[in-house]
Amino acid sequence: MDFALTMAGSDPSSGAGIQADIRTFDRCGVYPFSVITAITYQSATDFYGYKSLSDELDKQLDAILSNYPVKYVKIGMIPDIKSLEIIVHYIKKYDLVAVLDPVSISSAGERLSSKGLEIEIEKNLFPVVKILTPNISEASFYSNRDLKNVTMENLDKLKEVASTILIKMYSETLNEEKAVIIKSGGSEGDKIFDLILINKKSEEGYNEIFNISEKRKIDIIGNIHGTGCVFSSAITAFLSKGYDTEESISLAEEFFNEKFQDFLELPDKGKVLDLTISKEKIKIINQIKEIYNFITEKKGFSKLIPEVRLNISGSLPKAKDKSEVAGIEGRITVINGYPKASGEIKFGVSDHTARLILTAKEFDTSINFIMNLKYSSKLIQKIQENTDLKTYEFIRETQPDDIKKKEHSTMQWLIKEYINKMGIKEIPDIIWDTGAKGKEPMIRLFGKNSKDMIIKLQKIINLI
Repeated sequence: MDFALTMAGSDPSSGAGIQADIRTFDRCGVYPFSVITAITYQSATDFYGYKSLSDELDKQLDAILSNYPVKYVKIGMIPDIKSLEIIVHYIKKYDLVAVLDPVSISSAGERLSSKGLEIEIEKNLFPVVKILTPNISEASFYSNRDLKNVTMENLDKLKEVASTILIKMYSETLNEEKAVIIKSGGSEGDKIFDLILINKKSEEGYNEIFNISEKRKIDIIGNIHGTGCVFSSAITAFLSKGYDTEESISLAEEFFNEKFQDFLELPDKGKVLDLTISKEKIKIINQIKEIYNFITEKKGFSKLIPEVRLNISGSLPKAKDKSEVAGIEGRITVINGYPKASGEIKFGVSDHTARLILTAKEFDTSINFIMNLKYSSKLIQKIQENTDLKTYEFIRETQPDDIKKKEHSTMQWLIKEYINKMGIKEIPDIIWDTGAKGKEPMIRLFGKNSKDMIIKLQKIINLI
């Protein structure tokens, strides 16, 4: 399980602050820990004030960091110097990887921190964070530059600002990978863009690498609440999932751009990003629940759970990557003789089974679901003799050496090998193998939807 921590203010409208961070972590498949720096009194359109929780901040952080293996943290609202000093102390003490959204003014235009705190944040916090995500106004402040009307033609101006801010993130040498993303730094036609600067390591040392992330410009009347919180939290979530700096920023841009197309209109004319799960994803989650409920009602199904545990994965019909494939976090094990899930159903949490679905869909777009079952030679024989399920044996010894050595390539290869051998673009109901050194024997059951999977599972369970 992947963990991430947010340190931010509490927003009662849930459009920004710690509530938005928690929702973002969850949507990205990461377990959220949270520490509240301040209580704010605000709606999506108006800000009425805040109360610092700096006196309680140390106890909150100690409770989390002394008990849980948290490495990645997103920092939002810092109300005062005491909060700042505590945050810096804990980043250093636990060697945390921090993403800072340097917000000091709310989207409604009111201060979120004591006056002048920005200078202390720049001096003491910038050098201990890994990624900084200022908006155009914040970038202007920290660089002391006017950044109005930036386009691709005068992009060098924005690059200079990003470089200036990046230098402030180092206390000594520049020999460390860090990044600055200036959000909505400029526009070009019907597009707005973020400027991304990464001090990236190469064989020659560290070099500044610039990237541009474009999104469609949307004409919106009124205030949009919490966009910076969602973006910086998404970066933190993907870092915690093991992606490097560049990949995490790219995935966060994709996540944010998808959400940026949909807003929830609140009664006070305020707007917040819609972080709810789409109807299409809910449909997949519900189908996985159907399959899960079916197998958990049958004690005999525990005999089909392999040593590596079982997972049920389902994908969106047009899935292109594992973020569009749902699975059970922690997989399914046996508790008191019955199958039992170790976690919730989420998108982006399955890896092995997700790769299988995505590869299968390259040849057979009707395949949307997969389960991995415990192998038994007797069970395979019974399936072949007593059901109409199509089976195919994957012989691991036939893999080319380069495939054996390359991580995550076996499953893709076995499906492609089947397609080439059989000369048809139709995935069988079952692909099985007898294992190898360090590889457990496995039965893989493919299906189109929950109904299809349950029918096949019923045929299998009848044989046990």
